Amino acid sequence: MATGEWWLIDPVGGNVNAVHGMPDWNIGVSLVRDGRPVLAVVYFPVLDEMFTATEGGGAFLNGVRLRVSVKTSLDGALAGTGQAQPGHDPELAKRMGSAFAAMTNSALYVRVSVPVTHQLAQVAAGRMDLHWQFDNVRSHAAGVLLVQEAGGVVIDIEGKPWELAGESYLAAAPGVHAAALEVLSAWAVG
Repeated sequence: MATGEWWLIDPVGGNVNAVHGMPDWNIGVSLVRDGRPVLAVVYFPVLDEMFTATEGGGAFLNGVRLRVSVKTSLDGALAGTGQAQPGHDPELAKRMGSAFAAMTNSALYVRVSVPVTHQLAQVAAGRMDLHWQFDNVRSHAAGVLLVQEAGGVVIDIEGKPWELAGESYLAAAPGVHAAALEVLSAWAVG
């Protein structure tokens, strides 16, 4: 595990959306200490929503405490993912498609969109129930901390503790976490 402190800054998360005039883009900043996020600020300018979290201090939306959803059944869950463009990696495209199909058959609805931090913020706010990712894990540290501090579970898709340098994660409300992990674990490795 890396030691020390560093900032992760995403000046325009969801830049493709911003360029196309869509409202779901954000500005994100997180402080990482010894390999784990300890401070997160994610601002959605169009919606004027400011998500914040500190390790051990909770997660908030415009100053109001956040809690993940209380759902206990995957068949009523809103799930999401936001994988990188699969055309760049044929194996990722195959895993993404298979995992999407499996989750579509298990959850109420599955969204595939960016920015990923937007979906993680929605999980933290209880608006979505779970989010999974097979790649680009490091850039989502702010969203991961939001989910953790809102009472969610974040692990890698093989069931191990989440790590900044990992290759996957599942961020979910506790009531749907185990069922989602069971659905996704078959697609965790390429």
